[in-house]
Amino acid sequence: MTEQAPSLADEWLGTQVLDHVRDLYKDYPETADRVLGLVELRLQQRYEAETVENRHRRKLEWAWFGFRVGSALLGFAALVVFALVAVQFIGHGAPVEAGVSLGAGAVSVVAIFVTGRAAGPLFAPKTDAKPE
Repeated sequence: MTEQAPSLADEWLGTQVLDHVRDLYKDYPETADRVLGLVELRLQQRYEAETVENRHRRKLEWAWFGFRVGSALLGFAALVVFALVAVQFIGHGAPVEAGVSLGAGAVSVVAIFVTGRAAGPLFAPKTDAKPE
């Protein structure tokens, strides 16, 4: 059976580190205090980095949501304009042109929505790659 490399949490908080610090404290208390101070600093830095990353990710998700809502509203507005143009064609006695205008417009807007949905979000969700 092969040994797995310790994770970052095990590296900084695992029992092996604590045992080493405990042994170090018996012989060199000042050095052990410095090591614990470094561990505390590193944990604080990691916490701050994760907080900033989470805040950034939430902003990106809201931006993506706003983009999707905005594009849906613009698509609906385009369909309304095509419908108004079709009503004007019908009012002037050109029903065939009204059908072509509304049909082509609706098909183009639907095609934009379909390709937009296929593009997916701006960023892919995190996946944990497991080494073999």
